[in-house]
Amino acid sequence: MNPMIRKELRQRMRERRGWILPSLYLLVLSAIISFAYYGVSSESSATMQGWQIGTVLFLTLTYSQLALLLLMAPIFSAGALTIEKEQRTLGGLLTSLLGPVQIWWGKFAASLMFILLLLVIGIPVLSVVFAFGGVGPWEVGIVAFTTLVILGTMSAISLYWSSAFRRSVHATAVSYVTVVLMTVVTLIIFGIAMSRVHSGDGWHSIPLKVRAPLYLNPLFFLTSALVPKNQLYPEWFICLGVFVALAALCAVLTLRNLRRSGDIA
Repeated sequence: MNPMIRKELRQRMRERRGWILPSLYLLVLSAIISFAYYGVSSESSATMQGWQIGTVLFLTLTYSQLALLLLMAPIFSAGALTIEKEQRTLGGLLTSLLGPVQIWWGKFAASLMFILLLLVIGIPVLSVVFAFGGVGPWEVGIVAFTTLVILGTMSAISLYWSSAFRRSVHATAVSYVTVVLMTVVTLIIFGIAMSRVHSGDGWHSIPLKVRAPLYLNPLFFLTSALVPKNQLYPEWFICLGVFVALAALCAVLTLRNLRRSGDIA
């Protein structure tokens, strides 16, 4: 194992948040599904089928889980490199036997593994909807994979900001601004652009330049996964390519910043 991954994982799991965050995460998810179930049960008519209740609960949990994990992702990535700068250990780390690629991979993998832990422990809660029907293993699997890609991209972005700033508070703040830009601002831009065009023939009649901001939106990426298998193409695959390309670009820029820090050190 990469020694950086081992060191980061040991350090994270020895901290209080190593067990507090997963516990709070499960409590919040459980509360969400409980409120959603009682809300649907009280407002639904007697003719509402079980699969309809299951679908509503699944959609509620899916978007709630993504929102929670998007809030947590910068916590584990934005301070990964800035903490080394604040403790003045980055120079020694860069002059060790570990190269910039190994350092980046160690920091990235350690932060993503903890987020993956939260995602995995949330799957049983998400699978409660199997009792109602309307949702199968494919839906849970594609949602989990899409969420993992989104969180991996956000971790790579936060790690880049961590390499660009010297203080953890600055890197974390900019990381959260990036989350807001990708989730909220892209929707606003799309809404403004849609008000200026007329599309009466459905989604594919909307010009590409109008749809383009949504391909950067995590919520739209997740929504594009909630369709039948034969309708994943092209929207889901375009979003997948955009997010993977964005993560790769951030990785390259982070490695460049690390090499420059090594030259200075």
